[in-house]
Amino acid sequence: YQCPAGCLNHKAKIFGTLFYESSSSICRAAIHYGILDDKGGLVDITRNGKVPFFVKSERHGVQSLSKYKPSSSFMVSKVKVQDLDCYTTVAQLCPFEKPATHCPRIHCPAHCKDEPSYWAPVFGTNIYADTSSICKTAVHAGVISNESGGDVDVMPVDKKKTYVGSLRNGVQSESLGTPRDGKAFRIFAVRQ
Repeated sequence: YQCPAGCLNHKAKIFGTLFYESSSSICRAAIHYGILDDKGGLVDITRNGKVPFFVKSERHGVQSLSKYKPSSSFMVSKVKVQDLDCYTTVAQLCPFEKPATHCPRIHCPAHCKDEPSYWAPVFGTNIYADTSSICKTAVHAGVISNESGGDVDVMPVDKKKTYVGSLRNGVQSESLGTPRDGKAFRIFAVRQ
């Protein structure tokens, strides 16, 4: 998540310490936690499920509030970027688990489109089997160009009953009729 500058003295409320209530300002929570300062920047958010209550504290010039009723929550962390090759899959990197799995930001090299399917397969369209090559999938989905590569985010999700193949951006993805035990993922461009 890209936070703008100037959130330190903003009036947006945050509830909690370490775990923040889901209505809290992400960017003020990141300053409170000590990841960002008033200049803004990139922050990762991990959903954390229901927490019974939220405790107030004052940190890094931001006052958080208490809330004594159960609510869904999130945690903030520094954005880490992991360099991958054309073959790494979500199943290897950060497979889906309930309630949520957090994956690092991924930097893909150029020219993954040219890798053969038996080393770098892609299964599905829009939602992909987690045995797919992350970086070749990113080219198929149109979130990076084959010529330059680039950064992508992935979100592991539960498996689908079927995956439908398609030809997009010069990459032919394959169909998968009855996946055995793997999960799935969605892939997103990184907006800086």
